[in-house]
Amino acid sequence: MDAEEEPVFKVIDAPTWGVQRVRPRMRNVGLVQVVAALVLAVTLALGAMQGCAGDDVQVLPAAGVLTILIGLAGLAMAVRLPRATAVAPALSAGASITLLGGAVSGWAWVLAQPCVGNILDREVVTLLLVTAASAAVLATSIWLLVSRDEIEPWHATRGVVVAAAAAVSVLVLGIGFAVLLSDTSEMPVLAMAALTVPWAGVLAATGWLRPSPALAAVTPAALQALWLLLG
Repeated sequence: MDAEEEPVFKVIDAPTWGVQRVRPRMRNVGLVQVVAALVLAVTLALGAMQGCAGDDVQVLPAAGVLTILIGLAGLAMAVRLPRATAVAPALSAGASITLLGGAVSGWAWVLAQPCVGNILDREVVTLLLVTAASAAVLATSIWLLVSRDEIEPWHATRGVVVAAAAAVSVLVLGIGFAVLLSDTSEMPVLAMAALTVPWAGVLAATGWLRPSPALAAVTPAALQALWLLLG
């Protein structure tokens, strides 16, 4: 009797084998981000922002450049370009979080416009699509980086501290400039300050990435800042 029951207890008490963590495929993530880049490109081409006076307002600085970066990163992942394992998702993550910052500033601008209040308004639809596409790119990029164990602080605690200090400095300087320029700009302080928050976030994140993906992640924010300075 005992001999017959023993296998039953072994089956019941045996650990569950074969349960593995779901890992995203780089090619699938790349295809998703290429589609998101196409959606962003069409949306930005057809959805110009206009104030109540009828003038065009740039609430998404360098959005075209950021969209191109997302498309290139997605294409590199889709074709599995050599050495793009960490750099491509970090690049698209940096571009998407910068776009999200622009979307937040856009929402703040829309709330300040008395003539824009319908969900079917072109400005609202544009911001909805930009926010959704950017969030999808950011989520898939972070998922890919985490699943491939690319989150690794460079120079250990020193790198994290340096990155955090740089992020705080950028945030303080950005908000300071927003307050100083508030009298000469049509955008409210909240909208202008929202552009600097992603820069600070990306800089802080570089302390937790290896050198190559860290450089790729901060590149979109640097390009947007350069675009604003030269524009």
